[in-house]
Amino acid sequence: MKNTHTLSALFMAWMMTLNMAIAQETLKPNPAANFVEKDAKKDNLLTSENTVLLVIDWQQEMLGMVRNMEQDVLVNNIQAMIKTATVFDIPVIESTIGVNIGANQPTVTPIKKWILKEVENIDRVSLNAWQNQAVVDAVKATGRKKLLITGLWTSGCPTYTALDAMEAGYEVYILTDLMGDATTEAHNRAIDRMVQAGAIPFTWEGAGAEILRAYTHPFAMTHEVIDGGFVGIMKEHFYPFAGKY
Repeated sequence: MKNTHTLSALFMAWMMTLNMAIAQETLKPNPAANFVEKDAKKDNLLTSENTVLLVIDWQQEMLGMVRNMEQDVLVNNIQAMIKTATVFDIPVIESTIGVNIGANQPTVTPIKKWILKEVENIDRVSLNAWQNQAVVDAVKATGRKKLLITGLWTSGCPTYTALDAMEAGYEVYILTDLMGDATTEAHNRAIDRMVQAGAIPFTWEGAGAEILRAYTHPFAMTHEVIDGGFVGIMKEHFYPFAGKY
């Protein structure tokens, strides 16, 4: 009888401990409880549903002449942005110049390999990508009004494209760490010109973090194509390059 009472008391004590543990777990604050969702299509900030990425002239003829930034850093940055677009399912429009007429080579392999195979490159004869109807049509087809522009050289094709895209009513973000030119002066004056016309200067990491918005995003730390999701991109492409430009 005594043993029965002892077992009963132990069982009751165990149940009380279990209930207290459950209660404490229930009372723990939910890290996402205060996160306020926004309409991803109407958001004033960049989102995975209102943004399109334009990749202009990442060809050896242009890349080989870049001097305002180390070329390995520049390649790292554009790889990171293209991977970020893949993680967040942002449309990528790739365009080259002079390939079909034999003047230049296609997009360099270290960059091309990260652009999804279903993206069909648009080759141009015009320096201004906005003077190529296929490029304009591709942007319009996305139905998105926030345009991230990257490209070479800063003072040429990206500048003309940005100016005309803004004239056409697009909100243009110039990713200044994804542009390069033969001189620092040429790069900086082109950035100044675009900003004075209304373009928004930004960086790949800033754009990616803005699209991520919160660690509750399903692709914050995992993705079926890009290992580690956006956090994985940051670890590979951002942290190791701190202070290098």
